[in-house]
Amino acid sequence: MGKALRVVIVLLAGGAGFFLALLSPVQSRNPYRVDYVVLRGETLSDIAANLQDLGLVRDRRAFSFLTRLEGKARKLQAGPYRASSGEWAWEIVNRMVVGDFQDTSVTVPEGLWVTEVAPVVAPFVAGGADSFLAAAADSVLLAGLGVPGGRAEGFLFPDTYRVLLGTPARALVRQMVRTFFQIWRRDLAARAAEQGVGLLEAVTLASIVEAEAQVAEERPRIAAVYWNRLERNLPLQADPTVHYALGERLSRTLYDDLRDPSPYNTYQHPGLPPGPICNPGLESLRAVLWPREGCRDLYFVAQGNGTHLFAPDFAGHLKNRRLVRRLQREGTPQ
Repeated sequence: MGKALRVVIVLLAGGAGFFLALLSPVQSRNPYRVDYVVLRGETLSDIAANLQDLGLVRDRRAFSFLTRLEGKARKLQAGPYRASSGEWAWEIVNRMVVGDFQDTSVTVPEGLWVTEVAPVVAPFVAGGADSFLAAAADSVLLAGLGVPGGRAEGFLFPDTYRVLLGTPARALVRQMVRTFFQIWRRDLAARAAEQGVGLLEAVTLASIVEAEAQVAEERPRIAAVYWNRLERNLPLQADPTVHYALGERLSRTLYDDLRDPSPYNTYQHPGLPPGPICNPGLESLRAVLWPREGCRDLYFVAQGNGTHLFAPDFAGHLKNRRLVRRLQREGTPQ
């Protein structure tokens, strides 16, 4: 072998070794994990620079060269990822090529208004809260999903959803509504049909129960109170419907609030409001369809500790109200 050839081989081997060193793990002995996002429209140079800044690759130019060398520069997919400092550069490249996304999750609690759901999911959807509200008000979208009344309120099922950052708002609304109907059809629809209760009627009453009940075991009894009042053509007189009509969650309901003419004000208008006043969870839906048997109560009053006192007549209700006021004045634990 000639001297010149040996020099070339040594140089090539040295260059290859140096290149491999630039692609080697940044920290493999005590590796750490980093979450990052590849945005739509980002260039390979942008991605490589971000990975270097995050300590996931040693050299952005070597990473870019490797990606182009393998013909993968145009195959990197936008989305959220999680990588380790103990990985080789090509492992990170391959993850972005196949779209091995880092799942994120968002939990939507029971009882929120649509306007309150929007800021919860805003960090995850394209266009933020405004985009979500627009999708939730899209009557064509909702009609196609089987939502009665053209309003999403009540049908955005409270749950934990696995989503990708930048998810289209319409896609998340569709997912939440479809989750509601999956739950509804599983064991609620048959019971509703058996009881002669319509879908909108059940969800509307469940939303009121959801807003009133703070203790799980009271849900069926609260539901029974409202069914009893409906059967006797008594106004529901549910404070949460007044708050919904006013568009504000109030700590106390004043007499002036009760004069609001909104059809959602169940002090002013008998029967159920035109639609749900929040998004109820499964337990409130079940309470409406399986209310407490044999319950004759028509009234309940909050004790201030999350529980209520119930009464079958107005005289008993007045007695309970006086008891609650006395206990509150005395500061007696309830």
